[in-house]
Amino acid sequence: MTATPTVSVCMPVSRHAKFLRRALTSVLAQDYDDFEVLIGDDTGLAGAALATIDDPRVHYHRRPRQLGFARNHVALLDRAAGRYLAVLHDDDCWEPTYLSSLVSALETHPEVGMACCGTLVDYGPDGTVRWPVPLDKGPHDHLIEVLLREEWFLLPISTMWRRELWTGPARRWPDLSCSDLQFFLSAADAGSGLYYLPDVLAHWVQHDGQATAWCGPDHGLRAADDVLAFWEGWLEGRPDWQVELTNRQRARWHLRRARALLLAGRAPEARTALTRASELQRASGITRPELPSLRRLTVSSRLPSVAVRAGVRFKRSASTFGGHQRAWRLRSALAVLKGP
Repeated sequence: MTATPTVSVCMPVSRHAKFLRRALTSVLAQDYDDFEVLIGDDTGLAGAALATIDDPRVHYHRRPRQLGFARNHVALLDRAAGRYLAVLHDDDCWEPTYLSSLVSALETHPEVGMACCGTLVDYGPDGTVRWPVPLDKGPHDHLIEVLLREEWFLLPISTMWRRELWTGPARRWPDLSCSDLQFFLSAADAGSGLYYLPDVLAHWVQHDGQATAWCGPDHGLRAADDVLAFWEGWLEGRPDWQVELTNRQRARWHLRRARALLLAGRAPEARTALTRASELQRASGITRPELPSLRRLTVSSRLPSVAVRAGVRFKRSASTFGGHQRAWRLRSALAVLKGP
């Protein structure tokens, strides 16, 4: 490693330390070695897991108090010394050529501020699903339009960016589960382009306890609330064309919110979410096939809560019968990734 590393790898720790070792091992196994690793431990549990790792590139920081998901990212990125910045969450991992491939993309294309690669959503023994990215291989200049029109497809764990993006207008991560949306949108809004490399070099590992769009005990309600709150704030004062471009994805998040509320037995609130999705559909001329679950959820919202939950349990048990549980989970995940 040089005196000033080319890449700073930031690893915010917010889970049990058992996940961290695999993630860090995937960093130390890279075929590119000019990097530093900054670990911000928000749990106090990671120190023991790192005790046997003797590598001068690894810098461990135990937080005296919990910063929370977004502020832990900010603190690490502020400390980073590298020309390029990367984030790896403590339960995810990279292929050995991740750093070398994205550094090469940024150095070959000085006109872009970010580079990202293909990602697998990894369910362990239940298989994998490729994370959808609506881009062709190569550089993309007008990224803001794609980010507004398409669903949340850039992930911190599969994106590397130039240091000046962080010290510029994109340095703000709201205290939401979708905080990275703010960074990517602000960077694109400031004119930063992106190079997309479709090679699968990152693994987004799924496990119990996550609160993503399709996981967690709340059926994704927090994720839906956070995304919708983010868009409400970000779009305030924006041009009409930008608001219009977001209508389809915001309608889909209202549908996901409605589904979670129905499963929680909160049918009146679910009907309000369905009304909002319908308003966005009509305002933008969104076709019914683009929101196939709107009609189904509308019907479900008129049924007793016990019937809705029983229907979900029946679907899951039917999928399990005959050894199809894994396929059902993968199909369900892919359906959410593509949108309701």
